[in-house]
This record gives sequence, C-alpha cells and structure tokens, in this order.
Amino acid sequence: MRFLLIALLLVSPLTFAELSQEDLSTILAPRIEGLKFLTKNGMLLESIRDQNRMEQSLDEIKKIDAEWKAGTSPLIKELQENKAGNFLKNIIIQQADVYSEAFLTDNQGANVAAYPATSDYWQGDEEKFTASFNGGKGKIFIGPVEFDESTKANAVQISVPMEYNDETIGVLVIGVKVSVLEAEKLQGK
Repeated sequence: MRFLLIALLLVSPLTFAELSQEDLSTILAPRIEGLKFLTKNGMLLESIRDQNRMEQSLDEIKKIDAEWKAGTSPLIKELQENKAGNFLKNIIIQQADVYSEAFLTDNQGANVAAYPATSDYWQGDEEKFTASFNGGKGKIFIGPVEFDESTKANAVQISVPMEYNDETIGVLVIGVKVSVLEAEKLQGK
C-alpha cells in the first residue's frame, strides 16, 4: 500500500495525459456537478443572451480575434472586467489551487467573459467549443490534459453547455489543474 501511494505521488502530467476520457470523467465527476450548478446562473445566461442578440457575423468575430491575438483589442480587458468576467475572476482567484481559467462563449464560440484572458477571442473552431455546443444540442466535453499557454499551467478543460429554455446558447469552459487530478485520484474519486 505504501508503495502504491508513493507511486501515485510521482505521477507526472504525462501520465495524466494518457488517461482515458472515462478515467477523466470519473475523477472529475464532482467538479462537473459543480459546473452544472454554474450553468443555471442567471447573470451568466443573460450575458450570453445579450451577446447572441448582437448577431455578430463570423467576419466581425474573426476581425476581433485577429486584434485579440495581436493584443490590440479593448475586449481583452473588457471581458475580464464585465459582470460575467468579474464573476469568473472571483471563482479563479478564490479557488486558484483548483482552477487555472474560466471563460464563457456565445453560440458562435466568441468570448463573452474570460479570466484570465484567453490566447484568442474566437473558440468556435476549437473542440472545447464545438464538442460541447454540439450543433446546439449541448453536451459535456472533457479535453485532454495539456499545457495551456495562456495560463502557463498543466490542466484539463471541462466544457459545459449553457442552456436557456432547453436551447444551448453558449459554453462555459473551466481549466482544472493537474494537481487537482492527482489529489482526487489519490482520494479514489
């Protein structure tokens, strides 16, 4: 038993990167339940609905994305400081030992709020959005364990659909640090 505990303590991010989706789902089940609670937050839902009503074209979104990547978009700061951004920021700061990042998208994968700033504005071409938005049907998606450039942390991203009146209107993505996976695996979760 002592050997097993020592072996588990020495598990590297590379080993966690090799975990199956089923293993990750089992380990992250309590976190996923907590995220489901966040999907009912009225302020987050209203923030997404407000942005969806703007009906931005994909060309507009890609223009903002290019400015975002270049570091010139005023939205980088704005989406961290709007109501939803501040809400996500509080979660990340209060639980910095657990979460590396959180961001909210609209129905096209454009950021509505983010903390800290993501490396790009448009998530619509990335699996974390497309798999969770699921063509408007919504489903939970767990990404691979990987090093995230924007947060400089080894983490796994959990994407949960944001639904309003049984319609998927956006996606909430939260990065869970590998250290949490290690601890929860040790506890048998």
